[in-house]
Parts: sequence; structure tokens; C-alpha cells
Amino acid sequence: MLRTASVEEMLRRKALVAGAALLGLLLAGCGGPAENPPSDGRGTTEQPTTGQKPATPPRTGPAKAAEIASKCSIVVESQWNSLGADQEPRERTSNGLAGCQYQKGKAGTAGWGVFVAVSGNASFDEEVGKRRDPSKIADLAGYPAAAYQESTGCVLYVNTSDKGFLISNIAKTSTADPGVDMCQQAEKFAEAAIQNLPNA
Repeated sequence: MLRTASVEEMLRRKALVAGAALLGLLLAGCGGPAENPPSDGRGTTEQPTTGQKPATPPRTGPAKAAEIASKCSIVVESQWNSLGADQEPRERTSNGLAGCQYQKGKAGTAGWGVFVAVSGNASFDEEVGKRRDPSKIADLAGYPAAAYQESTGCVLYVNTSDKGFLISNIAKTSTADPGVDMCQQAEKFAEAAIQNLPNA
């Protein structure tokens, strides 16, 4: 009798050990790397591999001109006034691009300046591909945009044509708070410029 109870106890223990081992294997399988990484907030869960940039949506708007004769016609007076600029726009060149400077406040006072230009020297993908991952990817009425937040402002590139892009580069005019969300303001100027750019 005692021997039989001992054998039953041993069988019970073996069954418990085997069950615990099987449970351990199942739990170990659950603790491995996730098959689906977390979403990036744009409705996709695919993470870029090393050396790849986050995908931007395709351009659905018609291709725009990558060159304009009158640089400050890219954002007209009624638009820049409504966006808060209070200085006379002026044509200027920045990093080899000819464009127009729109500004609120004089240099050294609280405000901002936005440089807007178009370029046909490189495509949007080529230009963005040279840079770090953007702070934000947006769609401006059918035109994909990549924004790069900086401590002094924001640089926005917009896919306006197969062979070119639009840039809206905003910076503070002083160390004081400019009173606007810099990337949002760059987007507003880009949207205004897109309305005025002729189709290619």
C-alpha cells in the first residue's frame, strides 16, 4: 500500500514537472520579439530598416513649376498679410536657392522670417534622402511634406514636382518667443505658395 502511494505520488510529480516545463516553453515563446512593431502614428506598422527614410505619401496634386521669374510672387500680399508678416517681402538667395523672405518684426525683435523658394536642382526624394529622419511628415492638399524642427525654427520640404521641390524655411528674428508654432507657420506659407505656383 505504501509502495503504491509512493508510485502515485511520483507519477503526479512527473506530470506536474512536465506541465510546468510545457507552460514555460509556451510563455518563453510569448516573450520573444514582437512580430508587429508598434504603429508610427501614420497608420503603418512597418519600421524602416537601417539606411531607409520613413516613407512619405505619394503626391496626388498636379506637378508644379520648379522655377518662377518673380520670386516674391510665390506668396502674394493678401496671403502674407493674413499669415502675420508685416515687413515688405524681399528677394534673396539662401544656400544657392533664389527665393523670397517674408517677415514679422524687425531683426532683433520678437518675430520670425520665412524664406520660400522652389528648386529644380533635385527631386524631393533626393533632397529629403540626404537628411536625417524628419520631425514630421504631412500632406498639404495632395503635396507630401517633410518638416525638420530646429531650436531656432523649422525647415519644410514639399514634393511639388517629379524633378523639384518647394522649401519653406522659418527662423526666429530674436531669441524671444515668436508667438507661433514654427513648423505650422512654415506649412501655412508652403500651402499659400502651392496655390500660386503654376502647373508644370
